[in-house]
Amino acid sequence: MEVKMLSKKDNEWVVELTSEDHTMANLLRELSWENGGEAAYKLEHPLLGKPQLKVMAKSPKKVLEASSKQMIKMSNDFEKAFK
Repeated sequence: MEVKMLSKKDNEWVVELTSEDHTMANLLRELSWENGGEAAYKLEHPLLGKPQLKVMAKSPKKVLEASSKQMIKMSNDFEKAFK
């Protein structure tokens, strides 16, 4: 997944998930809420657009790092369930 920083303020980051769709954006949005932030995303066009995820928190970096680690763990657990 390629992530492009669109806007970086102290308490608000906007990133573009260039090779992803609703699936990854929605999961990161939900996990960001679980990890102490507020998040939303938009996708201008369902087929051609690139999701833009906005994360608002005291430390957006920490929220996104925690959310990413949680997402990786979920993926590994899911994979192990089918082995």
